[in-house]
Amino acid sequence: MHVGFAFFPIAPFSVATNLVLFFVNLFVLFSAGYVVDVSRWKKAGAFLLGYGLLFGILILKFNKPPLFVLLAVLYVGFFGTKQLFGFFLIFFGSFVLFQPFAFESFILLILLYVAYWRIDKNVSGFVRASLLIGLAGLALLLLPLLHLGMQDSIQSLLRTLERPDVRNAIAVSLGTSLVSTLILALWAIPFSYGMARHDFAGKRMVESLIDMPILVPQSVAGVAFIVLLGPGSILGTVFDGYGIGISGTYVGIVIAQVFVSSPFIIKSAIAAFEAVPVRYEMASRTLGASEIRTFLSVTLPLASRGILFGAALSWARSISEFGCIVLFASSPATAPILVHTEFLRAGASESRPLAMLFLIICLWMFFLMHFAQHLLPYSLQRRKVGAQP
Repeated sequence: MHVGFAFFPIAPFSVATNLVLFFVNLFVLFSAGYVVDVSRWKKAGAFLLGYGLLFGILILKFNKPPLFVLLAVLYVGFFGTKQLFGFFLIFFGSFVLFQPFAFESFILLILLYVAYWRIDKNVSGFVRASLLIGLAGLALLLLPLLHLGMQDSIQSLLRTLERPDVRNAIAVSLGTSLVSTLILALWAIPFSYGMARHDFAGKRMVESLIDMPILVPQSVAGVAFIVLLGPGSILGTVFDGYGIGISGTYVGIVIAQVFVSSPFIIKSAIAAFEAVPVRYEMASRTLGASEIRTFLSVTLPLASRGILFGAALSWARSISEFGCIVLFASSPATAPILVHTEFLRAGASESRPLAMLFLIICLWMFFLMHFAQHLLPYSLQRRKVGAQP
């Protein structure tokens, strides 16, 4: 057909294009014998059907012969292997069918596909389908963030980072979130240990109260802090008399962050301490260790992985807090406050680089904390627990 079109006066494409397509078809026919067993007519039919669809979509519909030549060669090479053919389908669907979200969809679909192949082959079909549905939903949730990350160049981000107000806002967010996480760790770890090791009347009520910062709208929490500690309130007046400002200060930011992020580290620490067998503590006490030494040398190292995970979640919640801080302590500006202010002032186009820069910083910090979660606990266990006979 392509040879005929090459010499026909009215051809769909140029002579050179038709000749290239002719040789591509020869290559496909020659290579098909290596990737398709012609005796298995279903596989051979699927091969021809896929090649026909590739031709119809890229040539007849989109009129993209160069892209067809590239993908036709990849199609033949990947068809014989299921895993590679899946990568080909993802590449084809992302960059041909899912425009203008090609790169975002390619990354998400690749991650889902790799996760699918890592599922144990002995898992039932229902469990596999449930995981796939959940992974697809997770990909849709992550799509806005990934799309945001594709919008600006590195040069644009560096120019944004040069602004003094941006650097100050990032420093305020990192500093206050670190302080609030440390404060929470000092309070939540012993509290969680007590909750995990002792049953008492009203424990269910206390567990419900732990979740209150999640249930209460953050704007409501901001108003509550203003009424309690804001200018003109009883406590606010007392603190002002000693020269200690609460509302609209670093202290106010830390208080708001501690409030909104406390459930995450408490719930994670309780679960981590409950997972530590009590018999280890009893063995340590039997060998003569005090209760505090047992806690520091046995219980805490064994529960440290879950505690670090909760601390990472609390830090992430602290640094991203907006609703409570914007009402109670909007100055000095944190990064979320600055993004909101920039959006109100100049719209999405001007606030987008700042939002993307803040997103990158948060992701890197969270990945570092998540990485530390997997390394530190094992070293603690080897040093403090593994050495015991």
